[in-house]
This record gives sequence, structure tokens and C-alpha cells, in this order.
Amino acid sequence: MNKPIVKICGLMRPEDVQMCMRHGTDVLGFIVDYPNPVSWNLTVPEAKELMASVSAETETCVVTGGTIEQVYAVAEQLRPTYVQFHWESTPTDTARLVEQLKPLDVKLIQIIFPYTPDLEQAAIDFYHAGVFALLLDPRTPNHAEHGGTADLAVWQKVQSAVPCPVLLAGGITPENVADLVSGSDVWMIDLMTGVESAPGVKEEEKVEALFRALRTAD
Repeated sequence: MNKPIVKICGLMRPEDVQMCMRHGTDVLGFIVDYPNPVSWNLTVPEAKELMASVSAETETCVVTGGTIEQVYAVAEQLRPTYVQFHWESTPTDTARLVEQLKPLDVKLIQIIFPYTPDLEQAAIDFYHAGVFALLLDPRTPNHAEHGGTADLAVWQKVQSAVPCPVLLAGGITPENVADLVSGSDVWMIDLMTGVESAPGVKEEEKVEALFRALRTAD
């Protein structure tokens, strides 16, 4: 089994950025200018300051939503590795955003929700829109404060429908991560509250336990 890439999202403190990198986090996620109220929201200047300390070998992801113009403006100012478009979107709008991000060399991760009608066809439509990856996430724009539970069976159904990677998210913790990834080909796991002691406060013991569990997963 290939070990999945680890993305830890909702970073808000410089010490947590450094701690997550120290333990080998592959992608650091920052929620920026999100249109709905969430505890992890940063302004562009706040995110820029945090991202300036990220090492060259560590990738970054900006999670945002709203109009295509708003998302592009955030990406243009921050130039992350990925933009995660965590918002209800049509494949047509997503395709437009993909084209706008290309000159910035920013890859688009498109959220897709488990409740989406005809989930597999929706995934195919977004794949054809040119996204780099999809994120299957029960955390919806209107309930972004509250996560759900990762469903490996639904993830497998979506991943089987498209050639692009599908990220797994939703209630992933150091305690359940080994069971979720063992025997699967999950490309990237996305954690936030599962390694926190409070919103925006990452707990080093939990981050250590996460990577320890991944090392022992079959």
C-alpha cells in the first residue's frame, strides 16, 4: 500500500505551521476569505504571512469559496500549490476557474459532496472540466463548522468513476486513519479537527500519533 499524502487544513498559528512541517505534513491548508463564517477563516494578509514561512518542499492549499472572481483574486495574491474550491459549483464555472488559474500555475481541487445527485456522473463532469483532483467531503458550505464521517465505500465509488485523484476527508483521526487507508489507494487524506485541541489550534501529540498510525498501516 502506498502511504497517502497528508494534508492538514485550518492552520492559523505560525508554531503549528512549523510543527506540522517538522512531522512531515505534505500539504498545509489555509482557509482564506471564506464567504460563510468559519472559525478557521484568515484574511489574505494573514495567510500570506503564514505561508511565507512554509518550506519550498512543502505544498500549500488555499481553501476558499464564492464567485469565480473572488477565488481567482485570492489565488493571484497567495499563489498556493492548490486552490480547494469548497463551494457549490457547476462544471461550467469550475472549467472557467481552471482556465483562469493555469497562468498562475495553481491546481484546482474541486469539492464534491456525498449527497450530490448522480454522484459518479457529477465527478465525471468535474473531471472533464479540468480539475486536478476532487475532494469528497461531508463538510458543506452551509455547515462548514461541522464535519461528517469519511465513507470509504462512497469514496471508492467516486474514485472508480474518474482518473483524477479523489481526496478522502471527514472525521479522520489518528485513531481511525489506519483502518481508513489500509488496503486502499487513497491519494491524499485531509484532516482538520482530527488533530486539533480547539479550532485553529493543532495538537502536536495528535499529529505525532497520526503519522505513527500511518507508518504502521498495512
